[in-house]
Parts: sequence; structure tokens; C-alpha cells
Amino acid sequence: MQRRIFCFWTGTNEMPENRRRGLESLRANSGCDVELITAGDVAAFVPAADLHPAYPFLNLAHRADFLRCHAMLRHGGGYADIKPHHASWLPAFDLLERDERLMAVGYGEPGDGAISNMYNSSRELGEPLHRRARAWLHRKWLQAQYPHLIGCCAFVFRPDTPFVRAWWSEMNRRLDALLPALRENPARLPKERPGDMIDGMPSRYPAPWTHVFGDIFHPLAGRYRRRLSTSLPPPDFHGYE
Repeated sequence: MQRRIFCFWTGTNEMPENRRRGLESLRANSGCDVELITAGDVAAFVPAADLHPAYPFLNLAHRADFLRCHAMLRHGGGYADIKPHHASWLPAFDLLERDERLMAVGYGEPGDGAISNMYNSSRELGEPLHRRARAWLHRKWLQAQYPHLIGCCAFVFRPDTPFVRAWWSEMNRRLDALLPALRENPARLPKERPGDMIDGMPSRYPAPWTHVFGDIFHPLAGRYRRRLSTSLPPPDFHGYE
């Protein structure tokens, strides 16, 4: 497996200095090639048949959510949020190559509060009570499993695993369902969320914050937890905004 880590900057806005420092720390410390995919690279990186028609209507964070799944499906290797990283990733790549049982190596979630809140997403989507209740119960089960779950911000995957195929399928299914509303209410802010006030009016952007990534990723991490390792050092979650 190529020792490569993908990062994504999906807008045309300039990367701020603290993010640049985070990217440079990853390049300096990971021991791997770091490939930054920018907005201008997307057409070459994602074949037209794979690029969901909802993509141009998504906020910039949700675009990165889409691209990280595509990268893990088609290429495998590493993905990292553009945050400070202070440790080598080479042991994670070595472990994944050595242990054929494993699908992925990530960092362990630091607490149950880090688990994606699919209950909030269900409520924001206006789903019926029984679906909200099921989402609440599912999150409670995942929170009890959090020491065994890998986090969303940095990981290494084998390409085209059952985990990633299920992630890709469910993400695209959700984008299919959101597409009509996204066409009517595309994102106008990089991190826009439903209800954010824009020009004095609440945003009608239809995609809850964790709906197209974390709400899919954490349940799959729970399903495949016995085939995951939590040995990757986590990024630094401070001082990057």
C-alpha cells in the first residue's frame, strides 16, 4: 500500500495560516506523502460517473466528506483533517499491511460525546417519532462502544473494503434523497447548517451537519469494530479554527 495521506480543501477561499501550519505538520511528521486535493483538482480526482450531482450544492465540509469516502473506496491509504499532527503514521500503515484481518487503523474516540449525533440529524430532518427513537437508541449503543470505535478525522483504510463500500452506498443514497432540496437550497456558507441565520433568515440548507458522514461512519465502525485498530495517534484538536 502506498504511504499516502489525502487532505481536501474544497473551496476557492485561501487556506488560513493555522490550517497551513496543520498541513505542514502532517507533511513533516507523518513520514508519508501528503496529497492535497483542492477544488480545482476534483474533476481529475473523481471520475464523472462517481461524482454525485448533489456535490456542487453541498457546503465545503460536506464536499470533503464525500471526497474522503471516494478516496478510501478507490485508493485506500490515509485521510487526515487539516489539523496539527505530531506523530508518524508509518506504524499504522505497517500494521494494516501486516494484519490481513484489519480493514482500517484510526485513532480511538476520546469519549462518548465524540460519537456522531444521528438523533439530532433525525430530528432536523423531521423524521417520525419511531425513527428518532431508533436513532437515539443506536447512538446510546455506539456511545457505550466508543473505546473500540475509530474517529472521523484521521484514518488509514485498505481500498474497497466492505466497510467503505457500505459507507459509499449509504452516503450516495442519502445524497439522492437530499438532491431536490439541495437544488432549491444550495449552501452559501462554507460550514452552513440548517437554521443558520443568513441575511436575517434561517438557512433552508437541508443536510444536517453529521448526516452524510459521521452518522454513517460511526455505525459502520460499530459493526466492524473487531476489524479496526485504534492505534493511530490522534490529531491535535486545539488551535486550528
